Amino acid sequence: MAKIAVLPPQVANMIAAGEVVERPASVVKELMENAIDAGARAVTVEIRNGGVTYLRVTDDGCGMEPEDARTAFLRHATSKIRGQADLDAIGTLGFRGEALAAIAAVSRVDLFTKTAHSPLGTHLVLEGGQVLEEEETGCPDGTTILIKDLFFNTPARMKFLKKDSTEASYVEASVEHVALAHPELAVKFIKDGKEGLYTPGDGSMFSVIYAIYGKDFTRELTALSGSQRDVQVGGYVTRPTYSRANRSMQNFFVNGRFIRSKLLSAAVEQAYHGRLTGGRYPACFLDLRVNTGAVDVNVHPAKLEVKFSHEREVFSAVYQFITAALDGLDPVAPAAREEEEATPAARPSTGEYQPVQAARPAYRTKAFTFPEQAAPVSLAQESLAPYQTKSAPGRVEAEQPAAPVSPPAAVPDRPTAAPRSWARGIEVEITPEESLEMESVITGAPPAPTSPAPTPQAPEKAATEQGKASAPSAPGGAVPDFRVIGEVFATYLLVQVEENLVMIDKHAAHERMIYNKLRDQAGGTAGQTLLAPETVTLSRPEKNALLEQSSQLEQAGFQVEDFGEGAVIVRQVPMYLRPEDIGFVLSDIVDKLLQGKKAQAEAYDDIVKSVACKAAVKAGTFTDESERKGFVAAILADPQVRSCPHGRPVLFSMSRAEIEKCFKRIV
Repeated sequence: MAKIAVLPPQVANMIAAGEVVERPASVVKELMENAIDAGARAVTVEIRNGGVTYLRVTDDGCGMEPEDARTAFLRHATSKIRGQADLDAIGTLGFRGEALAAIAAVSRVDLFTKTAHSPLGTHLVLEGGQVLEEEETGCPDGTTILIKDLFFNTPARMKFLKKDSTEASYVEASVEHVALAHPELAVKFIKDGKEGLYTPGDGSMFSVIYAIYGKDFTRELTALSGSQRDVQVGGYVTRPTYSRANRSMQNFFVNGRFIRSKLLSAAVEQAYHGRLTGGRYPACFLDLRVNTGAVDVNVHPAKLEVKFSHEREVFSAVYQFITAALDGLDPVAPAAREEEEATPAARPSTGEYQPVQAARPAYRTKAFTFPEQAAPVSLAQESLAPYQTKSAPGRVEAEQPAAPVSPPAAVPDRPTAAPRSWARGIEVEITPEESLEMESVITGAPPAPTSPAPTPQAPEKAATEQGKASAPSAPGGAVPDFRVIGEVFATYLLVQVEENLVMIDKHAAHERMIYNKLRDQAGGTAGQTLLAPETVTLSRPEKNALLEQSSQLEQAGFQVEDFGEGAVIVRQVPMYLRPEDIGFVLSDIVDKLLQGKKAQAEAYDDIVKSVACKAAVKAGTFTDESERKGFVAAILADPQVRSCPHGRPVLFSMSRAEIEKCFKRIV
């Protein structure tokens, strides 16, 4: 008996659906691209329950004749290509003829379509890919496709879907990508009966960005445009003053198609080299136009990746035009508002289902400038004033009593007043009385009773007892004798601890201290209300992921609320966090949340790690002698401060014997 057989069409369609239809967002993407190929000027997308139970896409395109409507749901049926030669120069968004068949195979579908010259339209009802009903009906010109009960016949696929709110954010992201790629298309998005997005369809990418992300974000943009050989580049990039912890807001469009591209990301980041700190990424909205024969869009099931025949030219064009745009920026003035002007794509004059090419926007700038805004003053800034780094402007100096007039030899080895501290939230004093207070701040334990002030010592004796005097007592045992030798690269402390040479990473150590403090206060971390709330721009999936962890954020000291568009508003932050770091911390938090579904405890731990990392003293921050002594004492007093929350070591030690072996003093 033969073992090989041809699969039934229904089974083949369901297999294809596994590649094309991953979730409701995939359905929306395919249907919107079909609408654009049909010459639509306006598209409305409506979803309920994340698009799983109800999804509707309505366009005003050319519509379909009755016979075309039936044929459209057959696998590999398409009006986009006719032969092999057409694959060498694909100028439409769709071309495989699999989308409608795959969608119909795993859902219940209602289709309403009508051409301009037909008095009546066509209504089709399908279930599991089978046509159940066909009739003439009255309907507007264009096509409406209603998808109900997605994956009703494949319950195993339902297990891979996330919560309705998460799926809705993916749908919204797909709608935004299409709207950005085709600003000549008026897009309306409705979620659970509420309008979530509306773009005017005026041909301006800037208008779409404004509608999605709001006014504050658009102030960070600068326009670019240019042509090099067969590559045209236009769009917007963010100023170097704006950056993110991930690449989620790097948007690339090739011939009107949203794609992901490591090549283009590398070109963008190379252009920003030396303008952003490590681990930070710019946002961008780049529209590339290349010869259709020079790009292969048939290399990914979801058509999210392309292959350029001349990668070097594409890389060079993107890099050069971004570099030119950034070099021409005023580093002080805010970004000017820049608008594009373009003629929307004309609607086909015939009723035939014909693809149209959107008119290329002309990226021209206008002399409109957003007004300057003064930096808001917050309670967080006020509370952090005594803890500013030595290099920070506007540092508040602690008042110190006038030093007594005496010979230099008679000056005490340690100051009598509290020195300036770079360790935000951790007091690092060196006097015996203040060292106990420092320990209580670090450990959270009540301060131990202080002993009477010691009798003044001779300078020689004080120098001998330097390590002991500056070291606080710790619950785990006494701090060993130590002497701070100095500081290397404004990052590492060199310390002699008895018979060992110890090198300490200031940032890693301080990060661990803050992390331990926040972790021990889980559920009761003190927060500080901002006098002027901060707004943070996020993508739709990022925003949704962040708001889903609102309880964990509150435990860590944050108060974050939805602010509409693509932003959240922050009203409260942990006491260790500086207001200027809020955006960086939240983008880092959401980046970790999007890496996978996490338990509440794990999500809280990620939040605390991000806060601790950003609040800790930065590498390259110079510290004075008194700060070093107190900080070293705090580290040696706490055996838990041996690695940062991410696993990097805090200190490195070499014994005297190891050092002498290096110099051949001993063998």
